[in-house]
Order: sequence, then structure tokens, then C-alpha cells
Amino acid sequence: MTKKITYQLLCVLMFFSINMICNAQSVSELEKKVNKLQGEIKTSQNLLKQTSKNKETTLKEVELLQTQIKKRDDLIKTYEKQLSILNKETKAYKNDINNLQNELEKNRQEYADLLVISYRNRNNLNNLLFIFSSQDFNQAIRRMRYIQQFQDLLKHKMEEIDNTKVDIKKRIDKNEEDKKRIENLNNTQKKERDALNKDKKALNDKVAKLKKQEKTIKKDIAQKEKETKDLQAKIKKIIEEEVSKRRANAAVDTKLSANFESNKGKLPWPVETGVVTKKYGNNPHPTQSKVVVFNNGIDISTEQGSNALCVFDGQVSTVFNTGLTNVVMVRHGLYFTLYANLDKVFVKAGDKVKTGEKLGLVHTGATDNVTTLHFEVWNDKNNTNPETWLK
Repeated sequence: MTKKITYQLLCVLMFFSINMICNAQSVSELEKKVNKLQGEIKTSQNLLKQTSKNKETTLKEVELLQTQIKKRDDLIKTYEKQLSILNKETKAYKNDINNLQNELEKNRQEYADLLVISYRNRNNLNNLLFIFSSQDFNQAIRRMRYIQQFQDLLKHKMEEIDNTKVDIKKRIDKNEEDKKRIENLNNTQKKERDALNKDKKALNDKVAKLKKQEKTIKKDIAQKEKETKDLQAKIKKIIEEEVSKRRANAAVDTKLSANFESNKGKLPWPVETGVVTKKYGNNPHPTQSKVVVFNNGIDISTEQGSNALCVFDGQVSTVFNTGLTNVVMVRHGLYFTLYANLDKVFVKAGDKVKTGEKLGLVHTGATDNVTTLHFEVWNDKNNTNPETWLK
């Protein structure tokens, strides 16, 4: 009977431990995501303060607001996942506490029964006559073992009772702790929902203002498309030239490429702080519903005075001017990284550069007061999504 109860208690504890470890890992991962999103929201808020110094609403301001809304929405969903885990955890704790309390009651009853047996046989158990009255030596040994086993059983049962009490207290304390976390998360989530609604209202107001400038915006779209096509044509031409040059050095390229490729998803950001305001691929225009703009890389809005940072060891393949700003391309074997929209450039073609090295000062727009780095990653002649490479 004792073995059965001990086994049942062990199963309860093992289930609780496994469940706790799994939930702890999930909560830990979600907390990291929360911290990341909170940091990005804080960055976008700071950038919005800079852009709001201008009297006129700009497209960059709208893009920043859209990014902030997306981050807040992701943050609220992450809070919901945390609440779901914690609610399940508290429910599991209640069940564990009930099971442990039942086991505690059973152990107490068994301990009481053992004490009754001990009391009834006290004259024998506490008297050497019980042993000396044995018929032979073997029987005496058996009786001695019986006395010892009975005493061990009493001690073991008492330890089980004490351990179960400790486990119950731990679960009650954890349950109370989780209840407080749930309350705090609910309050925080409510604040984020209020902030989200405020951001959405601000976005609608700014989009409405921009729609009044439709002619200017369409002209600006056409100009940007032309500039983008010219830039991409120049980039492709440079990459084709680089591919032709390095054919004689294929062994070195393969090694460099393997090092770069093994760090996919681990590369540092090309700026100290920032948020992605335009993703890779098709991006719907903030105010023109029928206009979709394809982006060969990502646009990262950052703080004024920020520098573009090299994301991996390599060699500067070229530096060129687009008319208003500069572009730096770094070769990493068969891979290239591109850093566009730079004012001052701190490197030149042929320079060996290290991870984190400053390549140039990111340009700040004179009209919108926004500092944006355009970043691309190429695999030979193929364009790839930079976000999949960054950590």
C-alpha cells in the first residue's frame, strides 16, 4: 500500500515538474519577445517625436505609425499568449494542490495506523524479551529486522508527510505569484489597447491629410520608382562585374560564403537602434490603395546621426553616389550586403572591413526629418530577404 501511494505521489510530482518546465520555457520565450517589441515601440515613439517637429504630415511619419501599430498589435497578442499559459498553469496548480492534499491525508491516516500498531505492541517492541524469547537464532534476527523495518517505515512515512507539506506550500506560493502576474498583465494589456486605439486614430487623421496631397504624392511615387529602378540596375551591373572578377578565386569565395551563410539569422543589425518601416517584397502604399511598391531590401528608420554598420567581415566591393546620397556594397564571398542612403562614407573600394565597423553616416531627410537606412542582401545574383539574416 505504501509503495502504491509513493508511486502515485511520484507521478503527480513528475507531471507537475514536466508541465512547469515546459511552461517556464514558453513564458521565458514570450518574455523575450515582449522585451523586444517594447524596445521597438519605444524606438518608433522616439522617431515619431522627431518627425512630428515638422508642421506638415509626411509619408515617413505615416509609415512609422503603421509600424508602431503593428508592433503594439503583436505585443497585445503576446500578452494574450502569456495570459493563456498562466491561466492554464494556475488551473494545473489547483489540481496539483488538491491531489497533494489528498495524498497528505492518506499519509497521515497511514501514519496514525502505524502508531496504533506501535502502541499495541509497545511491550514487545520496547522490550528485549521479544527478541530473547525467540526459538532460535534465525528467528531472533528476523524479529530484530522487523523492529528496524517498522521504525524505518514510521520515519519514512513522517518524511513523506513533511515533504508533501513543503510541496503544497510551494504550489500555493507559485499560484499566488501567478495570480498577481495575471492581474498585472491584464492591466498592461488594457493600457496597450488604449495606446493602440490612440495610434490608429492618429494614423487615420494623418492619412486623411495626406490624401489631400494626392497629386504631389503620385508625382513623388513616380520619381521614387524611377530612382529605385536606376539603383537596382546599377547594383545588378556591379554584381555581374564582381562575379566575373572572382571566378579565378572560387576557393576563397566558397570559404567566405560558407562563413557568411552559417550565420544566417545571427547577423547583427546594420544600425545601433531602429525599426523596419518598409519590409522586403511588396509594400502597399500608405495612402494610395491601388499602388504597391516592391522593395529589394528593407528600410530601417533610425535616430539622427546614426551610422551604417557592417554586418559581417568582408571587403568593400564598391562605393558610388546616386545623385543625392551614397551606397556602399560589401562582398562576403558569394554574398553581398548593400547599405544605401548614406551621407558621409568612411570606407573605399578594396578596404577590408570587420563586423560592426562604421561604413557611413545615414542620411536624414531635410523635409521629413527622418533618418532611414536601406539595406539589402544578395546571394550571388539573387536578391534575398534581409530580415531572415538578422538576429
